[in-house]
Amino acid sequence: MIDETNLLAAVCGDRGNYEQIIRIGVSPGDFSDAGRCVFDAAVEQYRRDPELRAIQEDVLRNQVVRRFGRGSMADSVMDFVAGFPREVSAINVLEEYRLLRLGRTSTTLATLLATGQHGDETQSLLAKYQILLEGSGGAEEKTRLTAEDFEDEDGARVPLSPPLLNTFIGGGVLRGHNITVYGRPDSGKSLFALNQAAVACKNGFRVLYVANEEPAHDITLRLLARLACVDVMKLRNRDVIIQALDKAGKAYDNWNLLHRAGCTARDISQAAARIRPDIIVVDQLKNLSCSADNRALQLDVLARQVREIGIEHNAVTMSVTQAGDSASGKLVLEMNDVEWSNTGIPGAADLMIGVGLNDEFLAEDKRYLSIPKNKVNGKHGGLHVWIDPQRTAVLSKRRVK
Repeated sequence: MIDETNLLAAVCGDRGNYEQIIRIGVSPGDFSDAGRCVFDAAVEQYRRDPELRAIQEDVLRNQVVRRFGRGSMADSVMDFVAGFPREVSAINVLEEYRLLRLGRTSTTLATLLATGQHGDETQSLLAKYQILLEGSGGAEEKTRLTAEDFEDEDGARVPLSPPLLNTFIGGGVLRGHNITVYGRPDSGKSLFALNQAAVACKNGFRVLYVANEEPAHDITLRLLARLACVDVMKLRNRDVIIQALDKAGKAYDNWNLLHRAGCTARDISQAAARIRPDIIVVDQLKNLSCSADNRALQLDVLARQVREIGIEHNAVTMSVTQAGDSASGKLVLEMNDVEWSNTGIPGAADLMIGVGLNDEFLAEDKRYLSIPKNKVNGKHGGLHVWIDPQRTAVLSKRRVK
């Protein structure tokens, strides 16, 4: 239990501390009656005067008297205030309070998720958990867009590949859109993501590709196969690789690979700040490091973090994740086929693309792309596509070999 006098001293002594506490949230149960009275009075002062930097004690006394009248209760509250420490480490007090709230929220969330509760209460707690996990700091938000924030939408769209999919969603996605690609193991999820990255590079978009499931060498060769239109099995000696790099040309300059064990959302954000990508691809979400208590909560938190990175850095984000056993042998995938997360991952996505296949499609190098969620243009359904594993390609039509 945190010492409320230290917390209230920090809040009353500096508006910045108050704003940080408001951001991470306050539990009424953390205060005594006197403490709650002081906190409510502080909130009232700060809200009435946006320029106020610290609580005025004489005004606080008037607030207390107005609430309780003159007498022992008002005197008791002011004696409580008089006992506040004159010097307090606000950073340490706020951090301890954040960690206290984080532990409580984590326990409650774990219980809700373990019992299959994914309703509004869980979503609200998940959003609060994300704030608590990140800490109390935060950039000042822009509260009103101006004409300079808008551009011609058609020119701003980032096209997806293959063209059949791009047409289905209305001509591409906008920066800030978050895409989830999911499917069973070996269904072609990474192939889909690499194909999208390669086509984006060809179209002049800068790509940050986050991966550690495959060796960096293999990922790069698969990308080169798509950029240079050469079978990956031919990229086995240095001379052929040099030729492929030459053929890829400027498109390869748009490729940036973040290949790191234990990679975190913070690592991605730092790389994005340096590279300034148009598209960020995370392959796979489950391989990112996160301090949440259980697998379901980790994936939900990571999905939200990736979405927020895209918004912060004005980029399209694409996360690859697994589908559960319910998707085995299915062509058409639903939102609830996402492994471990029926709520958090779908909730963070603007566009969901399920990669489905059965034995027939597997034999013919076909895949069925399901679109169970689409906030881009609202169209749901699916489409057949063909894959070319040797060239890391997803195609609207079968490649003639």
